[in-house]
Amino acid sequence: MKRFFVLILALLLLLPACAAEPVATEPVLTMPPTDPTTAPAATEPVTEPVTEPTADETEPVTDPVEEAKTYKVGVAIYQYNDNFMTLYRQEIEAYFKTLETDTVKYNITMVDSKNDMAEQTNQIDTFITQKMDVIICNLVQTSSAEVIIDKVVAADIPLILINREPLGETDESYPGIINNAKVCYVGADARQSGTYQGEIVLALDNKGDINGDGVVKYVMVVGDPENPDAQYRTEFSVKALTDAGMQVNKLFEQRGDWDQTKGQELAAAALTQFGNDVDVIFCNNDAMALGAYQA
Repeated sequence: MKRFFVLILALLLLLPACAAEPVATEPVLTMPPTDPTTAPAATEPVTEPVTEPTADETEPVTDPVEEAKTYKVGVAIYQYNDNFMTLYRQEIEAYFKTLETDTVKYNITMVDSKNDMAEQTNQIDTFITQKMDVIICNLVQTSSAEVIIDKVVAADIPLILINREPLGETDESYPGIINNAKVCYVGADARQSGTYQGEIVLALDNKGDINGDGVVKYVMVVGDPENPDAQYRTEFSVKALTDAGMQVNKLFEQRGDWDQTKGQELAAAALTQFGNDVDVIFCNNDAMALGAYQA
């Protein structure tokens, strides 16, 4: 306002000068006399009150940063020296990475149980002492499931059993899984896996009867005879053949402990013993199958 008042006054001063003839000397400005009774009273320039900016106006408003929560996950794998479980371990770690956000992180502790149930039990005890938020366990022996489940349930830690499913007396889900809300099993149906093996053989032009004598003569390399997955894969791979009307003859069956080297050794032994009589070699897992292929 003050600036505007000064500008008007300057314009009033310049207008009469513009109308006069230019001379060499400074123009003389004269003002007509005024009647003090009619002249407008002088007014003080109006100024705006100055206010200091508040803290809300000077600082941007931001939401408080929430601190990231890190969850501790303990993973016990029955044996690192297993091709399938190597992939499994990699996928577990990769999957948890996809779940992370700015506020949620996962700290994965992975251990090798070295195909030793006593070692795995100690590892589970350590996870409990470390107060893991969740425990994932690939059992060395499904017959020891009750011991592991009881320990983890008593510690009130969620437990996920993977790949090897413990079964009840009637081949149904294990009671320790059914009766505990914080315990579950994630894995394939071993009966289905075995059936797929038989169906692959049946899909061949000769349906597995390479010699054409009407009988499929086979070798079976078993993972672990006490393991329900091994039992089902063994049973249902052959059952798929017999259900399709094929005659079968088991030439050789040995335990390979899920190991590639043992799979190779057993397959080589069977081929040495039975030669061209062998039509099919069944294996309970990928590692032993790769070994048999190398034989």
